[in-house]
Amino acid sequence: MDVIMIKDTEEIEEYERIFERYLDVCNQALEKNKERFPYKEIWQARWKKLGQHNILHCAVYDDRPKIIYTLQLTEDMKIKIIKKEPVVREDVWPFKYSYLKHVVDHPEEYIDHPANLDWGWLKDVFH
Repeated sequence: MDVIMIKDTEEIEEYERIFERYLDVCNQALEKNKERFPYKEIWQARWKKLGQHNILHCAVYDDRPKIIYTLQLTEDMKIKIIKKEPVVREDVWPFKYSYLKHVVDHPEEYIDHPANLDWGWLKDVFH
């Protein structure tokens, strides 16, 4: 049992590390492109839709959810981690580990071309 617990802990830490690096790439892409259409408009619309606290939930997963993040969008176009937890929620946006890993392994590709990032969790404000 101890070996499985250690493996699970190391796996969760890897998912946390990759997701947090991914958010760093997103924040850099937003900073570099915040005055370009449509990023600022999408951000403002999503920020308004989320309301006063601007909180949303997302999950990092491969075959099943591994960790849940509570994020906050700021008015100045930043994404902040509010909380992380190993609890499965129904109202989360899923981030596949292989996708996150690719983004953090090739950050310039996404920072220079933010349209390549999966912004679906922001764009749904227009649906």
